[in-house]
Formats: sequence, structure tokens, C-alpha cells
Amino acid sequence: MTGFQLSDPGTLSAQDPAMAEYLRAYSFPPPSDARYGFARLESPQDKNRVRILGQAWVPMHAVGTVALLHGYAEHSGNYSHLVRDMIANQFAVIAVDMRGHGLSEGPSGHLDSPEHYVEDTETVLHEIFGQLLPNRPLYLWAHSMGALVGMQLLQRGRLSTTPKAAVFTSPLLGFPELSGIQKLLSSLSPLLAKLVPTLPVPHGIQPEALSHDLNYLSRRIKDPLIKSTTTPRWFESMKRAAKDLHSFSETFQTLPPTLLMLAGDEKVTNLSEARKFAFSAYGGQTHKVLEFPGALHELEKEPEIRPRVLNESLAWFRSHL
Repeated sequence: MTGFQLSDPGTLSAQDPAMAEYLRAYSFPPPSDARYGFARLESPQDKNRVRILGQAWVPMHAVGTVALLHGYAEHSGNYSHLVRDMIANQFAVIAVDMRGHGLSEGPSGHLDSPEHYVEDTETVLHEIFGQLLPNRPLYLWAHSMGALVGMQLLQRGRLSTTPKAAVFTSPLLGFPELSGIQKLLSSLSPLLAKLVPTLPVPHGIQPEALSHDLNYLSRRIKDPLIKSTTTPRWFESMKRAAKDLHSFSETFQTLPPTLLMLAGDEKVTNLSEARKFAFSAYGGQTHKVLEFPGALHELEKEPEIRPRVLNESLAWFRSHL
């Protein structure tokens, strides 16, 4: 286990050369903007234990901390722009690379249990949040698979500090209608998960289904940390996790206030299942649901609506200080 330690203001003392290059390559905030720290923490499982990367940025006069959870086949570096925006608005940020993603250990795109992502995330937040701003609010901002993990965090209620509010975009609450080889693989997935659980299989997500921003898609295609495969056990684990959340959807009415944002032209997750969950989980005045017609899956990367997605997120957090 590598312990977490924040750098001194204006320095990079908490970094090693590889991390310094990583931060530069993905245009994370410079030392002048925030203190920085990272840790590679052992996951809590007795079996399949790996080291999970957690990072944190703390600006001057921070009013709270946002835990940032990325989507499937990507990593925290894909959200450096959002990290910058949060810091500029006086929010500290904790970013977690899920196992098998980014700079965390584990087989690429593989998951042995529906609980492993959330258990890993609980470990990272427990270790890091207490060393940042423990007397100020904790928030969640999570996308797609990360949103599913964020919902698990709220539903389990095992964090040492209960988040004051959450923002979830394009949650993975079901898979879209598949066709061709992807449909065949999906039908065989339960059997394959038992026989060859770690078999690498192309995930079939087309870049053009993610965003209308061609410059972003070009950068994403070249990103060596963004993967193109999944495994049968991951697919079955995610189906089980989503099913469990649907089973307890009504309990979310009493959980921390949540802003849910959906893409109207969703092709990566199942929009109908997300709407169904939202109807049961987020009715009433405590929560808020927004749907953006014509928008693709990565709302935070959609040029025309990104300012609103950011402003809605910041306003939601500020209204729950």
C-alpha cells in the first residue's frame, strides 16, 4: 500500500516521474492551481486483490470535495477538463481509476463480482477524504458505469461520511438492444462467464455514439489508457449490479439528493431502463431529472450542452452545502 500525502502548495513533491508525466499528458491542473496527492491503495478483497489509484486536488478555500467516478473503458484522465472546472469553482476533487482501468491494476475490462468496484471505491474514499476536508461536504459526480457505482455507494451507506448530494450522468442501468456479433455474445455470456470468464471480447462501443465533438473523439481513439475489450464475467457482473439497483429503486427516494442527467440519443446504455429507474427513484422535490434531447452518451463532452451540464452540476452541489 502506498500512503496518501498532499503536496505543499505550488510544488509537485507528492509525485514520482511517471505520475508527473501522466499529469502533464492529460493536462491536469498545474501545482499553482491546487495541492495534489495520489495513492495506490490495496483493494479490500481477500481474493483478486489489486492496487487502485486514487488522486486528489485541493484548491485554496475549497467549500467541499467531489468524488469523480469515470465510465467503462476510460479513466480519470478523460475528465481532466472537469477536474479543472471543479477546482476553479472551489471544489476539491478525488478521482478514482476503477480496477482494470487507467493506472489501476487488474485485467482490462474484467470484474469478478458486482461489488468489487464499489468496495474498491469505498476503500479509496475512506483513505483520502479524511485527509482533505473532512469537516466539509462530500459530493459524488459520476458517469455511466461510474454512476452505477455511485448509486451502489449511496445504497450501501458504508462511507464514513455520507455524501450531501450526487450528480449522475447517463447511468449504466441496462444495456442497449444489441445486434450482430454483440447480440450473439450477449446470449452466450452466462455460459462464457463460467467457462472462460476473462476472455477478452470487443465491447463494440462505437466512438461516434459517445459525443458529437470530433476533436475529443480523435484524442480518445489515440488514448493508450482507453480500452476496447470487455469480458463475459464483467458483462454478467454489471447486469447483476443493475438488476439489484432496480430492485431497490424506491429506497433512493430517501437517499442523498440526486441530479440525474440523461442523454436523449443514448446508444451506449439503455435509456428506457434509466427512465424507468428515475421514475421510481427520483420523484418528488428532493431529486431532479434532466433529459437532453439529441444528446449522446457523454454529456460532459457534448459541446452544445457541456456548459449547462457543468453549471447544473455546480448549482446542485452549491445548493446542498
